This record gives sequence, structure tokens and C-alpha cells, in this order.
Amino acid sequence: MVLRDPGLVDEAAQSVYASDNIGGAAFVVAIVVGGKGPTAFDAGRAAQNMMLAASNEGIGSCPNGIADAARLQAAVGHGDDERVATVLTFGHPERPRDPEQRSADEWIERADRRPFEEVVEER
Repeated sequence: MVLRDPGLVDEAAQSVYASDNIGGAAFVVAIVVGGKGPTAFDAGRAAQNMMLAASNEGIGSCPNGIADAARLQAAVGHGDDERVATVLTFGHPERPRDPEQRSADEWIERADRRPFEEVVEER
């Protein structure tokens, strides 16, 4: 569901964890799921595909976690048997990205991530 109405976008912003991210976005999408089956998995794949396609075009994106599902449902107006899995924001980055400016190890250190060996178990 594409959120275009400014009032709806504001309500969505107040319903996620990082409201500033939505307020500054050029384009906002709420992924609404319903029914049986692995809906969270399907929503994740849909989000991932949209974000990868956007990145391929030089557009930045970010998934936003839902902090207040009831408020978001009231704003978006989806059915009681549906839910918003995530809200995606899209726009042009403030600065041009240059992934080659750092090595993979430098990016990992800068991101303050745990080393691979600490998070992956091999058997």
C-alpha cells in the first residue's frame, strides 16, 4: 500500500520506532499481509525485493519496525484479518555512496558489528 496522503504519512510516522525516517522520505510503502501461511516470510521477501530494486536505481531505502500496530491499522484502514508487516521508506541519500572508500573490515568495524565467528556456529 503506497502512502501518499500527508496525514496518513504522519500517522505512519507516529506508529513506527524511527518516526524521523518516514517524515523525510520521498516515498512510503506499507506492506500489508493477511491470510494463512508464512506471511511474515512473504512480507520480508517483498520488502527485500523492493529495497534491492530501489538500490539498483541509486535509491536508498529503510524498513521501519511497527511500534503501535493499532494506531497504524486505524490510519491505513486495513481489515481486522490483515496487518502491516513493515513500513518501507525510499528516497535519495543525502550523500553519494561510495562503498569502495573502505575495505569490508573497515565497514564492519564502523558498523560496530560482532565478528562473523561470534554469530555463526558451524557443526
